[in-house]
Amino acid sequence: MIIQKREPQRQHIIESQKYICIGSKHKGDYVAKTEIVYIEAYESYSWIYLMGGCRMLSSKTIGYHQKSFTEDNFTRIHRSYLINLTYLKLYEPRYRLVHLKGEIVLPVSHRKNRLISKIASNPKSNTPFRIAV
Repeated sequence: MIIQKREPQRQHIIESQKYICIGSKHKGDYVAKTEIVYIEAYESYSWIYLMGGCRMLSSKTIGYHQKSFTEDNFTRIHRSYLINLTYLKLYEPRYRLVHLKGEIVLPVSHRKNRLISKIASNPKSNTPFRIAV
């Protein structure tokens, strides 16, 4: 009897920290983290919105995604939203609204209002957005 050792098909993608698997381990889709604009909570699932305008349903919660994106340029702005700061265009503190590229407008919670203001006022941060007056 010969036992054959099976090589994983997508090992080069799995080992890279630049991608996230959406779906199951074997039949899931791999998406680059830089392509994700924002993640929206949907009960115990989450919608992942990509730059091309499409969205994908993930079986993981938004809290799981928040933990996996801790070193990346993502921040939680609301109970329901996790955004990629590289796609942020404008922040309106008076109305607590965030404008993303592609004409997407999302609300900011009361608690996260100060956090977004700190990120915007920090000169060392490499965020390309501005605060509306």
